[in-house]
Amino acid sequence: MALGYWRAGRAREVAEFELFFRRCPFGGAFTLAAGLRDCVRFLRTFRLRNADVQFLASVLPPDTEPAFFEHLRALDCSEVTVRALPEGSLALPGVPLLQVSGPLLVVQLLETPLLCLVSYASLIATNAARLRLIAGPKKRLLEMGLRRAQGPDGGLTASTYSYLGGFDATSNVLAGQLRGVPVAGTLAHSFITSFVGTEVPPDPMLAPATGEGPRVDLTVQVEVWLERVCTHLGLGVQEPHRGERAAFVAYALAFPRAFQGLLDSYCVHR
Repeated sequence: MALGYWRAGRAREVAEFELFFRRCPFGGAFTLAAGLRDCVRFLRTFRLRNADVQFLASVLPPDTEPAFFEHLRALDCSEVTVRALPEGSLALPGVPLLQVSGPLLVVQLLETPLLCLVSYASLIATNAARLRLIAGPKKRLLEMGLRRAQGPDGGLTASTYSYLGGFDATSNVLAGQLRGVPVAGTLAHSFITSFVGTEVPPDPMLAPATGEGPRVDLTVQVEVWLERVCTHLGLGVQEPHRGERAAFVAYALAFPRAFQGLLDSYCVHR
């Protein structure tokens, strides 16, 4: 397309592109506009390197004029203007999230990357907002989807824009380091299944949360409460998995103020 514009003498014509959608995702009534920061970062650094132009020269028709490639080498976004909805604001069908104006050849090249940056971010933020509305304002929501994300970049985007949409934290440490998203640890099934129940903690003593009073042996307290909980659930004390219990103890000793129990490694009820 760029070559077509250039040969038609239209490369520097002023054009305006609008990024909008026709229907809200998930059958909902709203969308959160997201991805603007990534778009601005992309526009500020947009250039074609010599290696990029050389590759294009290898795939375009051999009679392509050298002047076209010199034109590509000189491209940047200095003549591009962007108007946009604020990051995280409500967007409605038919209303542009972005309006990008500038030389026709340049804004044509920007169309695909800007669509990519805005569409996925807005989808993630919108879904996060829907989940926040379902959960209510008091529940703590953690994003832990990195393992199943669309690659590392997709994972970073999902962690970032889940936070924008209303989640409290992410397990993606890189999102915390690069984007300032609060991070929260969790534990995996592999952590739990690595314990068999015979492990003895080097230091099983736990201090009271108030900081006052003697330390208690958590392993002893766990056995006391195991009997109480099993009685309440109608289970025998041998039914819960010993390794799972040992894993919970190890995690609680490491994070006494931020404990999380993953319940479905073996059996939720037990």
